[in-house]
Amino acid sequence: MTLRVLDEGPHHLVVQKPADTLVVKGRGPKKPTLLDQVNAHLGKPALPVHRLDRVTTGCCVFAKTRFGQQALSDAFRRRLVDKRYLALVEGAVSFTKLSVDARLLRVDTPDAKKGPLATQTVDDQGQRALTHLRRLTPGDPALLLCHPVTGRMHQIRVHLAHVGHPIVGDGQYGATSSGLGPHHIGLHALLISFPKPSGGRAFVAAPPPETLLAAAGQGAAEAVAEVTRTFLNKAKKAPAGEGPKSPRQRPQKGRAGPQKKPGGPGTKAPRRGRPRRRR
Repeated sequence: MTLRVLDEGPHHLVVQKPADTLVVKGRGPKKPTLLDQVNAHLGKPALPVHRLDRVTTGCCVFAKTRFGQQALSDAFRRRLVDKRYLALVEGAVSFTKLSVDARLLRVDTPDAKKGPLATQTVDDQGQRALTHLRRLTPGDPALLLCHPVTGRMHQIRVHLAHVGHPIVGDGQYGATSSGLGPHHIGLHALLISFPKPSGGRAFVAAPPPETLLAAAGQGAAEAVAEVTRTFLNKAKKAPAGEGPKSPRQRPQKGRAGPQKKPGGPGTKAPRRGRPRRRR
């Protein structure tokens, strides 16, 4: 399979992840991972900073250097990364826009002989998770644009099942429909924007699979094209800026800038003699 590169810089690489492909080695078939393909493309080891589920397609980010990995991981941790997903869901969606603010609790199943090693469930004792939803096409199935503000495992999949609209083909979270293909549910990482380690900001789009657009029905391709165009137009307005500084470039704590030399403008000459003892 040919690797499709969506964006590349000195420290980062964004590629299109196909369905039925693991990002890194794990439970599943013994076949090349997306990381293996990226390594072969670069001719050297890459560093994953962003992962998608085996059943999900779309934008996936890798670092080409250690500095890139540190900078990109920091951007994800500080929520400086902006992502948009397409979700093809079961049932006629009544809302136009909806925000799902439901905590997610991880449930580990390390002894399972097959299937996932962990799942998520909505639980007040879990971590906060927020997803904004917007309907792009009506009907059943319906196509939604999803904006995950937080980045919890399986967040979009669980939140959509929680509001009664599981993703097409996602039997793990309650879907009854068949998927778009082998190990392929109706979830696609369409857009991503992040601060580039080398400076400026990247705006990247991954064309959705034709099977997803066909299943979404009339008007889906046009709606997705409009969303993509609006998102990418932000790149023209984004300031160039500077990239994250390496640890050696970062100022030490307590030092806001260069220190003034004694006797310079705006400073007092040092007091001569022994300092006066306080009483």
